[in-house]
Amino acid sequence: MSETAGPAAAPAGRRLRIVVPRYGAGVNGGSELLMRRLAHALTARRWAVSVWTTTAGDEGTWAAAFAPGDDLDGAVRVRRFPVLARRRPVAFHHLSRAVFRLPPPLRPEALWLLAQGPFAPGLVRSLATAASRPTLFMPYLYHPALRGLPATPSPRILVPAAHDEPALRLRAVGRLVEAADALWYATEEERSLLEEAHPVAARRPHAVGNAAIDPPPLTDPEGFRARHGLGRYLLYAGRLTPGKGVDLLLRGHALLRERHPEVSLVLIGDAGATTAASEGVVPLGWVGDEERWSALAGAEALVVPSHLESLSLVALEAWACGRPCLLNAGSPVLAGQAERSGGALLFTSPESLAGAAARLLEDPDEARRRGEAGRTFVALGYRWNAVVQRLEGLIAAAGAGGRQAARARASRTR
Repeated sequence: MSETAGPAAAPAGRRLRIVVPRYGAGVNGGSELLMRRLAHALTARRWAVSVWTTTAGDEGTWAAAFAPGDDLDGAVRVRRFPVLARRRPVAFHHLSRAVFRLPPPLRPEALWLLAQGPFAPGLVRSLATAASRPTLFMPYLYHPALRGLPATPSPRILVPAAHDEPALRLRAVGRLVEAADALWYATEEERSLLEEAHPVAARRPHAVGNAAIDPPPLTDPEGFRARHGLGRYLLYAGRLTPGKGVDLLLRGHALLRERHPEVSLVLIGDAGATTAASEGVVPLGWVGDEERWSALAGAEALVVPSHLESLSLVALEAWACGRPCLLNAGSPVLAGQAERSGGALLFTSPESLAGAAARLLEDPDEARRRGEAGRTFVALGYRWNAVVQRLEGLIAAAGAGGRQAARARASRTR
């Protein structure tokens, strides 16, 4: 399938390549979901979009879930490249602990990055010989961006999805940021973090705001509760990976149940597929889009317990449904979202999570006010037309920056 296939009317300024480690309708993850939504929003506006990715479906092991080769996701063209090495989660966890206990100059970065994966050298080689066109890479941490971005013809835009973790300060990440022609951040907090970790980021063109939320479809919260035998419930929608705060969530809910034993905790997504049911905990696993929106619309509150976030899309979705959120104050991004929206209460511990949840449960008027404040915040600030305008400006700035960098490199080699 040719990368130039697609809307015949798409001009050169409306052609885009997106590079992500995983991609597909069943792939769970904020970065992957954001790029998939962007791809579909652009194709609906007559952009020619291609996604270059791997065959991986599972982030823990990079096990193949898709066949290599060309595919279509609606009108979006997809090229998949095989992952040549599976990741072993337990061994990788031990390696990470050992590596990041070392002083930065002694860390075997190359070894760690190879183990991190997904190792797809065919993707990098193909990018190096691909036609020059604007290319987005997201997120910063994985082989397709770390090796693929420097190899790709300009203009190259990095969508970092950065949060405060040891890997962010690796020297390889600094080289990645330096190679990017422009940066596209989710929030101002993310921009500040990356510029603190790698000051070269401040010298790159940038834009802030890369997400939009479509208005939710018709939801059926009463039907959702009836189908699953639920009364009042809190909702968690996401993955069960280190840093996502699921243990904090479960402990906080157990404390809440001492005061409100009628309140369940519903888990959907990866956490719901892998967490065993316990008293008051209802793991539903993967649900379809309509069921997911109904789950959001029916919740007393959505809980985001992670302290490692560059943006919480699911919080924006809950606000689009008029529901309040409970957000981890340990994440500057979540704290910023809460402050700007007025749609959330913050917590720092299982005890404060239980207290914040009880406050919303016991004061329906406050819960309603915060949910409506969140709905207004999303309606005013997260629309696709604004996102597309930012992208167009960033592509123009990245193209100019890439040409300037190429001239500088050429002058150094003369």
